[in-house]
Amino acid sequence: MFDNSNFNAALEQTGLTMYALSKISGVPYTTVNEIRNGRISINQCAAETVWRLAASLGTEPDSLINHINYLDGVKGKYKGIDYEWSTDDGSCITFEYDGKPVTLNAGAYYNIPSRIRYYNIAAGWMIKEYIEHRQWEKEIEALLERKHNER
Repeated sequence: MFDNSNFNAALEQTGLTMYALSKISGVPYTTVNEIRNGRISINQCAAETVWRLAASLGTEPDSLINHINYLDGVKGKYKGIDYEWSTDDGSCITFEYDGKPVTLNAGAYYNIPSRIRYYNIAAGWMIKEYIEHRQWEKEIEALLERKHNER
């Protein structure tokens, strides 16, 4: 079952029936029905089909398709640390530090396909900031421990 919620919302907003949309757009009723009921993904439809549906619904084709994260599964390395992008709760990188798994959420901003060449830079910044923060925490803990032992 596919989630075609963008298409379904646009269809509901117009108040058109699937039959009316089919007649206006020239897209076969069976195709409209299968998209509406999640049997096929609108992302897998021919571009012409999506364009016809969008024009008939008074919207842009981009607003009908299901958004995907182009980073899902993209791997990289930053200063010897292997990381992988995923779509868990937004755009995240996962890596191991001090023998423990770490997941950092980059937020929705990093889900922009046109900026994909910069994701390795963003991952590097995120990992660097995380490591610096962890090292700072360790230094503070050591300082507090020394102060405590001096008493």
